[in-house]
Amino acid sequence: MIKKGCIKNSPFLFAPFQSSITSFSEYWCGVLKALRNSSVGLFTQIRLFCKKISRLVIYFLFLFAAGLVGGFLGGLLGIGGGIIYIIVIPVTLQQLGVPQEELVQYTIANSIVASLFSSVSANYLLLKSRCFYWQEVLIMGSFAMITSLLVLHGIVNTQWYSRGTFNVVIVVLLLYMLLKTLGNAAKQLPAENTETEGRRLQLGLAGLASGAVSALSGLGGGVVIIPILNTVFRMDIKKASSISLGVIGVTSLTMTISSLFEVPVHPFHYYSIGYVIMPVSLSLSAGVMIASPLGIKASRVASSRMISYVFAFFLALIIIRKIIEIIRFPG
Repeated sequence: MIKKGCIKNSPFLFAPFQSSITSFSEYWCGVLKALRNSSVGLFTQIRLFCKKISRLVIYFLFLFAAGLVGGFLGGLLGIGGGIIYIIVIPVTLQQLGVPQEELVQYTIANSIVASLFSSVSANYLLLKSRCFYWQEVLIMGSFAMITSLLVLHGIVNTQWYSRGTFNVVIVVLLLYMLLKTLGNAAKQLPAENTETEGRRLQLGLAGLASGAVSALSGLGGGVVIIPILNTVFRMDIKKASSISLGVIGVTSLTMTISSLFEVPVHPFHYYSIGYVIMPVSLSLSAGVMIASPLGIKASRVASSRMISYVFAFFLALIIIRKIIEIIRFPG
């Protein structure tokens, strides 16, 4: 038997029966409308969430594919793959909503991380095949490590180093490397200069230049190491590429650690540590680790002249791309 108090205390259940037919109809229509609106809102949120997730998956697959290309070219040419990373990283960072004021700083930091993985993977294979040149790498790497940190903290991670400045630096460096690469590919170089007098000093100066370029551009430093070794020391491009990968490993490790401890002026809170955005750098690095050893193996069977021309082709493409960016975004 139902007590009177229970009925009295259950207005929601019995309210429809306490009014006229019209009130009853209006009440339940309101309930159904509220349920429909809430379900529509829920489905809308679910749809937007799935759309956001699918977009992120596409971005990270794009980075993974870029890592495959960059890793292969890095192993083949000895440049760490930076010529690919500096193109694809800014596109992804803009879509993720990275602050425009520090887009360059985030680009360089994540490019350097990918170059680190590329060089580690490639150098492991070079060590196994006994094609790693310890003396040259240690001399150049020590000098490069010093200048890379000085330039990174004194120039790059400052407010005035903008996207326009970054693109101009990239174009000038790549034009220099393009001309040097084509010039050396078109002629037969004399025997390598192995004289010890002044050799270490020259290697050290080359290391200083590569460290500065690596910090300014995110290219890894190979853009100056290979032409210098190829021209000044008259090294075969394959040996120069091997040394370049070793030096890139030293400088990129140093700058990666530094970038992890940096405090951005405009923080981007998306699984980031300092200027390194983990999903971005790890997506790139996954592709790099797979493809870099394949590039090393391809470089063994390819002729030096062919490697030079392939290198020059990709340099030309990136120069054109960066010139277009300078025209469109001069600031």
